[in-house]
Amino acid sequence: MELIRFTKTFLLNELIALAKKTVGPDVLFETRTGSEDDRPVLGVTNGRSAASGALCFVDRPPPPESLAKLESAVVMTNRQIAPLLPGCPLIVTEDPRAMFIDCLERIRTARGFAPFSSLIEAAPGIHPNARIHPGAVIEEGVSIGDGTQVAAGCVIKQGASIGNAVTIRENTVIGTDGIALYKAEDGRVLRFPHLAGVIIGDHAEIGASCVISRGVLNATRVGRDAVIGNLSNVGHAAQIGDKVWMSVGCMIGGNTAIGERSTLGLGVCVRDNLDVGRDCSIGMGSVVVNDMPDNHSVFGNPARRLPDVKAGPDR
Repeated sequence: MELIRFTKTFLLNELIALAKKTVGPDVLFETRTGSEDDRPVLGVTNGRSAASGALCFVDRPPPPESLAKLESAVVMTNRQIAPLLPGCPLIVTEDPRAMFIDCLERIRTARGFAPFSSLIEAAPGIHPNARIHPGAVIEEGVSIGDGTQVAAGCVIKQGASIGNAVTIRENTVIGTDGIALYKAEDGRVLRFPHLAGVIIGDHAEIGASCVISRGVLNATRVGRDAVIGNLSNVGHAAQIGDKVWMSVGCMIGGNTAIGERSTLGLGVCVRDNLDVGRDCSIGMGSVVVNDMPDNHSVFGNPARRLPDVKAGPDR
């Protein structure tokens, strides 16, 4: 499971004190942690796939398969969900998502987070054989592998981990924040901090003027040998599988997964939070609004199954 580590571990009682300070004295706040107030809290994680020893929030009934993972995490939740989590250390408040966002901002200011998610073990660094154009901007906390080429005008932001022999063409931005807003119950509009970065596999090719947003709590990933055409946008925490081929101007919504060897024609749009299977073919200009099983092909707006669509080369 993916974890965004703190630069320095919290004890649970320290985290509870920070949360109390965040919500203020007039907001519902209680803890249900038993005798575990001195347990270490290593970082933050997504409540849908919680990592052990991490802080997360849950404001919707969790699926049964998530319960065991949540028991090893620290969960911010509300009174309605708390009875569904009897074995979990809990911080209970009226608006757990808002408290979580506020706490992340305080932690980022006070201590900070590691640049990479737990999926990346190596320290940041640029391989001496990487070819970086002098007109590119590479922030601190970036990893670039052997033989990778970064063209003029590119911006590679903190938390990006780019593999070996990757090609990144002109004016592409990797690791910018996506759009992740939340209207809190007190009326505030909060922006979720993007902490998880971008991971690009070996031999991928990213076209000119593309944008690949970093993830919030799960990294955005582009697989080995994937091709992303010019002027394409990949939303936060999207998962682009190995050998996927995307033509010019494709738009992939946040948290959407595109399976291995799938092909997308010119100008395809895929809605957020979808699963597109392996070996799928999506015809040019299509707008995908539903999940796609493996080996399906679709065309149109909204996209419908059309068995003889051939969107790109065999991958």
